[in-house]
Formats: sequence, C-alpha cells, structure tokens
Amino acid sequence: MNARTCIAVDSTCDLPAQFIRDNNIEVLPIYIHHAGGRQLDYRNPANTLRFYQSHTREKYGLAQSEPLSVEDMTQLLQRKLLPNYDLVQVITTNSKKSEVFKRVSEAAMVNEPKFRAMERPNRPPFRIRLYDSMTMFTGHGLLVYELVKRLKEEKTPINRSIRAIDHMREEVYGYIIPNDLAYMRERRHMRKSDHKISWVNFKLASMLNRRPIIQIHKGDTAKMTTGKGFWGSLEVLFDHVRKQMEQGLTCDAITMSYGGCLDEIKNHPAMIRFREDCQKAGVKTLLSMMSMTGTVNVGPGAFALAFATDKALV
Repeated sequence: MNARTCIAVDSTCDLPAQFIRDNNIEVLPIYIHHAGGRQLDYRNPANTLRFYQSHTREKYGLAQSEPLSVEDMTQLLQRKLLPNYDLVQVITTNSKKSEVFKRVSEAAMVNEPKFRAMERPNRPPFRIRLYDSMTMFTGHGLLVYELVKRLKEEKTPINRSIRAIDHMREEVYGYIIPNDLAYMRERRHMRKSDHKISWVNFKLASMLNRRPIIQIHKGDTAKMTTGKGFWGSLEVLFDHVRKQMEQGLTCDAITMSYGGCLDEIKNHPAMIRFREDCQKAGVKTLLSMMSMTGTVNVGPGAFALAFATDKALV
C-alpha cells in the first residue's frame, strides 16, 4: 500500500490496538455523552482500560454516543489527514445504526472544493472515499483486516481490494452476546433501532439466566438463539462457529471483542479451546477490547465475534 494512502475507521471498529498501530490505521473518534460530561472514544488502549475499570451504571447507564459534527470532522480532515495522505479510504460502521457515514460524507462534500483548490506542490489533489461496512464491531473489524491483508500482503491495488471486500461484505456474519440485560432494557434508543428484537422479553430471559445471541448480517440484526448464562451462550456461539469452519470460511481470520478487561475472558477454558481449534483449522483469531462506544450501546461484559463464509449456515 502506498505510504500516501491510509485506511480510516470510526472507533467502533473492533481490532487489536497492535494491529491498528502496525497498519497505520487512522481512527475517527466518536463522542460519548454520560452523566459526568463528555469524552472522545479514540480506541486508545489506556483510556479504554480506564473506562472499563471505572465503569459504573450511574455514570454510563444512560450514556449516548454521537459521531463528530461536520465541523469537527472538517477540522480532523484538515489537521490530521490532509497533510499526511493523498487518499483516505474510510470504512464506517453500519449506516443503518450510526450516522458516522453521513457525517463523514457531509464533511467530504463540504470540503471537496477546498481540497481541489488547495495548492499541494508535486502532489495530487486530496481524495477521501467512503465505504459502508453494513456491519458492526467485529464484523467491521473483519472487513478492515481483509482489506489490509490484500493491500499489504498481496499487494493488490486499492480499487481491486475494495471490490473484493465488497463481495465479502455479503458473507460477513457478526454476533453479539449482551451480558447485562437490564442495561439493554433501559435503553429505549436501542429498542427503537432493532425492531426484530424484543428487548422486553429479556426480562424473562434474565430471570431464567438466559443470554441471547444476536446475529448481524447484511445490515440487519435478529436474535439467533439463547444459551444458559453468559458462558453457556459463549459455548453455543463457539460450537456454531466450529461448524462453519468445518464447511470453510472465506476469510482466514475470526475477530472477537469483549466489553471489559481481556483478562476476564482470554484465559477462560472455553476461549482457550476455541482458539486452539481455530489454530488447528488454520484460522487466525484477533481478540480486542470492545470499543467504549460499543459498550455504552450494548452494555458492559458483552462479547462480539465475526466470521465470513459463502456457505449456508448450519
């Protein structure tokens, strides 16, 4: 990939911090409004860890996330991206669930005449391209992983690489296991955005210690099944993914994220067994902390996973 080209993502894209650093991925922050004020989610590992260590229901229970305004996005483009790159390929979270795509698009349109008129000696005009991942969290991360692999490892030109992930986008299946069901019920804006999911039924699920597994595919969300408690649901999801791996995946990686400190999950026997099974199958696993933005929307202790396949699910 040309050094004057970069990939930019919004902060909900769940990928390990080391992967983001190693591949020079720029993060477009998102505002989090909470009882204590407002903060920016930049996917900074130290800030994210402090967020989880200090998370309380009183402070973040009714927190809301909001993309940068057009004005803020304009400043970010002019201050950070324009001086360093000729082409910025932005991959955003699902535009049905967030206005990030809309805000970046508006900022790009407002500033396009300025970019073209700006003198850039011996450099082409600055360009910004947008791509809607049509997925969220780890699904978003999986598409970015595949794009980076094609650009850096396979040396595929960016236009062909985007066409390749455009095809793969239809094959990405994302999953979320919310852990705090009371948190989900209390957030009316979540219920309005997911018409196929009855959050009211989660009161009964919570009483029975059931945790739903929510599937995200082609921009839509729906409940797949439930499991007994969080760890039981995790085992159900892992067994589901094992069956897909036996049939064959179209991406050599599985992305995962957890809404808390990774020490709480990475050494659990279920996670260790699953990662060993993936390794035997030649599939990489990328585990990261869920973004602060993701957690204020789906609750602390949630788990997300994504894979890609062109086979019918079993």
